Amino acid sequence: MKTIAPTLFALSAALPMAALAQTPRPELVAPRIVVQNARTPVQLARVAVDTRIVGSLATSRIELVLRNPNDRVLEGALEFPLRDGQTVSGFALDIQGQLMPAVPVAKDKGQQVFEEITRRNADPALLEQTAGNNFRLRVYPLPAHGERRVVLQVSEALHADRGQRLQYLMPIDFGQRIGQFRADLTIDGVRDVQTGGVLEHAQVLHAADDTVLRLARDDWQPQGALNVVWRDAQTERVLTGRFEDRNYFQADVQVPTAAGERVLPRDLVLVWDASGSGAARDHVREFALLDALMQVTRNLRVHLIVARDAAEAPRDFEIKDGNWRDLRRTLEALPYDGASNSNAWQVPAALAQAGTVGWLFSDGLANWGDQHQPANTVPMHAINAATRADAERLRNLAETSGARYVDLNAQGASTALDALVRPGVRLLSLDADGAEQLVARSVHPEEGRLTIAGVLNAKRARVTLTLAGADGKTFKRTVEVKAPEGPDHAVSASEALFPPLAAQRWAQLKVAQLAGEYSLHRAEIRRLGERFLLVTRETSLIVLEDLGDYLRYEITPPPGPMRTAYAERVQAQAAQLKQSRSQHLDDLAHRFAEKSAWWARSFPKDDRPKPEVAKKVAAAGVAEDRLREESQRSAMPMPVMAAPAGALAPSAPPPAAPAAMNATAAPSPKMEAQDAAPNAHIALRQWEPDAPYARRLRDARDDQRYAVYLDERPNYLASTAFYIDAADVFFAKGQTELALRVLSNLAEMDLENRHILRILAYRLQQANQTTLALPLLERVRELAPEEPQSWRDLGLAYAAHGEAQRGIDMLWETVSRPWDDRFADIDLIALAELNAIVARTPGLDTSHFDKRLMKNLPLDVRAVLAWDADNTDIDLWVIDPNGEAAYYGHKLTYQGGWMSRDFTQGYGPEEFSLRHAKPGHYEVRAKFYGNRQQLVSPYTTVMLWLSTGFGTQGQKDERVVLRLTAPGDQIFVGSFDVEAPSSGKAH
Repeated sequence: MKTIAPTLFALSAALPMAALAQTPRPELVAPRIVVQNARTPVQLARVAVDTRIVGSLATSRIELVLRNPNDRVLEGALEFPLRDGQTVSGFALDIQGQLMPAVPVAKDKGQQVFEEITRRNADPALLEQTAGNNFRLRVYPLPAHGERRVVLQVSEALHADRGQRLQYLMPIDFGQRIGQFRADLTIDGVRDVQTGGVLEHAQVLHAADDTVLRLARDDWQPQGALNVVWRDAQTERVLTGRFEDRNYFQADVQVPTAAGERVLPRDLVLVWDASGSGAARDHVREFALLDALMQVTRNLRVHLIVARDAAEAPRDFEIKDGNWRDLRRTLEALPYDGASNSNAWQVPAALAQAGTVGWLFSDGLANWGDQHQPANTVPMHAINAATRADAERLRNLAETSGARYVDLNAQGASTALDALVRPGVRLLSLDADGAEQLVARSVHPEEGRLTIAGVLNAKRARVTLTLAGADGKTFKRTVEVKAPEGPDHAVSASEALFPPLAAQRWAQLKVAQLAGEYSLHRAEIRRLGERFLLVTRETSLIVLEDLGDYLRYEITPPPGPMRTAYAERVQAQAAQLKQSRSQHLDDLAHRFAEKSAWWARSFPKDDRPKPEVAKKVAAAGVAEDRLREESQRSAMPMPVMAAPAGALAPSAPPPAAPAAMNATAAPSPKMEAQDAAPNAHIALRQWEPDAPYARRLRDARDDQRYAVYLDERPNYLASTAFYIDAADVFFAKGQTELALRVLSNLAEMDLENRHILRILAYRLQQANQTTLALPLLERVRELAPEEPQSWRDLGLAYAAHGEAQRGIDMLWETVSRPWDDRFADIDLIALAELNAIVARTPGLDTSHFDKRLMKNLPLDVRAVLAWDADNTDIDLWVIDPNGEAAYYGHKLTYQGGWMSRDFTQGYGPEEFSLRHAKPGHYEVRAKFYGNRQQLVSPYTTVMLWLSTGFGTQGQKDERVVLRLTAPGDQIFVGSFDVEAPSSGKAH
């Protein structure tokens, strides 16, 4: 029996058996094990699948044992898609021989906790949704020459087709050999089954009226799927379950399927998503559907809109006698490049005429712009031919416009065309006596059934569906639902920690309904995910090693003795947690007083020290470099090194100012304005990579450069460096629109990688594209709110965008919250930026800020260095006209240059400040010492922000993004040239 292409854990009745044989097979998508920096691939030592099917409910327990044959500890990830409507109903990690079940956690917190714990070499696991139907399970550590065991449980209510057949389908092709494979599949009350895929070789057993399929293989690489089909005896099924003293139900309601006459479009707006991910769609199926439309319609006007990071101007095509050759050639020639902007899917007002219909071909994976759902004024059918897609977004987009969502992976061209051009039955409303909070999977029947769910508020309920037929006439269908009298019959003891499937399915359908306008409903989606243990865009499932970790991160452990102990200990910690913010502000006020005293001090501006003294200072720096490198290798803290005798030792910081001084109100903007900007010029190094592709792009003619880029791109599809370098060339040549398209590919590369998104936003800001950078930085903050850089970057971007109040409120989060010790001085750096914005922008509300910290400290010269890789040590060096270097080992220079504390484990920033700059030439350099990451990038990207007249009305800023390729790199980044003041102002 021929199978349709499965996606991971595909427990669904997609097509009747006859249709399976007729439908072209799309690309097989199976789970992928991803481990970076592994010399030898991680092995699947064991895979065991245990499935129980009762009625239409299928529950599968998938056990994976990963073996690491390498000499180093690694982090592993299992990446997989789930089919529309499936639910992860369980997840556990083996910790010291015992399976520890997962608990829900807010997605951003889950990522932060996982990464912090991996730095301590503990044992966490995290299951999260990336985008659309894509999921990722991260496990750490995979011990050197050791194994880890993880268990996933996936549930789904199977849906019968028109022939009353149910199908179970699960891919098991992991792309590698499996040491031991075992599958046991039990179907209760069914004896007559038809097997396909690898189950054609399974042992078939019968116990009473049940069928058991058993398959065992050693040292085996499966190709295909577990596939079995059987006839369902019931025409309608109602699934119920009790959770937290409430009863839930899901029902498949059979409705008439008669369709009306074809209503063929004469004006079609064809929106074609040509973003980078669009290349993975099955274009053969898409063209087959378009061909079927053209042959039926014969004569048609098509307005083609190509959508990527932006929408191109419409191109018109006249179809005569079904000949659409020119349109097809145009579509076939399109390059798939750039990010996906959902706003580009909107039908322009000029084309939104009566009778116009839109067809959108897309995977729905929007990742550019504000990502709001387009408000189309014409019916916009959404057609998906991708195995990795955001079906919820596409379905909502289509149905809110009065159109349909079609999945070409589940039906052929003729069936899909009928759904799009023939009016059919449509759900108008849901009402109930004895039930509430009703929700439907779709307003259109699938295989003659509508899936609905709700919450029972009585022992019996009568649910009424009001529908419109193909002729427009309304009619009703009713469903009788009875509350469960005992535990859900399909819930085994192993599932006791998770809600019954009926409850999870109601919550999942509710989340899908809310996801149409995700940005408006994020809080409710998070509450539903946490309560019903769902993996959503807002919630993940996490396993921690011990009670200490649950307490440290305020995550409630699973039921049992650990939860009892947690409740007792958490009360004792509450008082301590309350004091931490207050203590942090006191500490910051002390450090700010030290910096204020430095700022008020006078420093000499005469000639540099004698050469022999400068040489001793340089020698001290070299010695400290060596000491630091040895410290990096041994992972031990670096000792403080004293300057050699006779060298220019850093000046000791002055004693803390008295409390009265700390409480002094901020000077008025008029007083601060007396520190005018110096007469200075900033020169930044222009980044010109010498890679062959970059030279080729620079040498190309303007009209041929994009073709050259497309020619080179297949060799660098996974290289962020390639897209950044190529975009830089387009920017330098004045081809901004193409530069933005090329750069936007970074948003397509990794759906949840905050490091890539952050550097993309930095590069957009450098190109003065702050409007595009803001949504990316908002996403970074969502992914990593426990990293102060997320708040600082976003606050500075809002201020640059003209939203100063919003900007300083974000910066205050960076200033006022206690952060991990590895984020040294970022609060002090952000405080300087906050005060500078306040000084330059009248009318801002600072009443909720600590008055001890509100004082602007204007500077002649300022340099700030940040980078994109966590656990990385990069240093900022500034060499002044005296030839003296300010850096981590020499924090205060002869003329008063102040360097912030060293960042050795975070992302920076490091800051150099100089209130009164001696005239002359200043060089800014960055030095890369190395990193301690488990997942090591091939390079590290740095962003330098240079300012003159910082904190004054004459502030001038320049930014540059550069790349460091290997530890030991020290590169020239930029320079200041400060002229002597013509007014004779004393420093």
